[in-house]
Amino acid sequence: MGAQIALQAALHGVDTALVDVSQEQLQRGMAGNRQWLERRVEKGKLDSEHAEQASARVRTSTDLAAARDSDWAIEAVVEKEDVKRAVFAELDQHLPPNAGIATNSSNIVVSRLAEVTQRPELCCNMHFFHPVLVMDLCEVVRGPKTSKQTVQRALDWSRRIGRTAIVVEREVDGFIVNRILGAASREAFTLLADQVAAVEDIDTAVRTGLNWPMGPFELSDFSGLDTVLGVRRDRMEREHQPGDEATVAVLERLVAAGRLGRKSGRGFYDYSEDPPAPLPLPD
Repeated sequence: MGAQIALQAALHGVDTALVDVSQEQLQRGMAGNRQWLERRVEKGKLDSEHAEQASARVRTSTDLAAARDSDWAIEAVVEKEDVKRAVFAELDQHLPPNAGIATNSSNIVVSRLAEVTQRPELCCNMHFFHPVLVMDLCEVVRGPKTSKQTVQRALDWSRRIGRTAIVVEREVDGFIVNRILGAASREAFTLLADQVAAVEDIDTAVRTGLNWPMGPFELSDFSGLDTVLGVRRDRMEREHQPGDEATVAVLERLVAAGRLGRKSGRGFYDYSEDPPAPLPLPD
């Protein structure tokens, strides 16, 4: 997501530093961006000069000191609080004094991160949706110490890079979209665990009956089942809604079997087949 946020900014004239601890990950992210640009050019939706200019605006580094001249930083690392806190603390050391820091997390609120910085009033959540280059929304979430000016800057910055931005006025698990989606998803997992219907039938019902582009299990595969498990487990420990146990139990079985969704080729579905074929749950 970090690579796509960087490209989305670059497409709108923003010079961007994309930083990762792994050079291989940087290369993979930039390669994915190039492929996306090439497809847009081939389809006539983007001219080649604009594509080349956007690609050139993204510079890569394995050193967070590359952020030293930035006005704004967006953290999009793994969904682990200790890792995010370390990134926030290091960004705080490198960024100019008035630069803002946002976390892209949909699960970890900024008040759990901003306390390691000297600028909590300049910190917020900016939750983009995957894939960033396609999904239009950014949820800007106000932390308890986030200033009004920072919220406005986050809104303005999101809109500057071509995204629709809304404000979540206080921290709440799941924010808006994922909170609503999570309630529906818990019901789907409960129906599956209770053997009310099969994976493919629940997905078909949601796609055709609710007109969703993906069913809940297709969406989980798309997001990565290990990522979804981490979010669900964390949320269950902090909030505990009915159906959480069923969701976590099913996901734990799949992840333990190495079935992580699309990225591993197998999850609720087998992606070596076209169209993907539903798989039985592991024992």
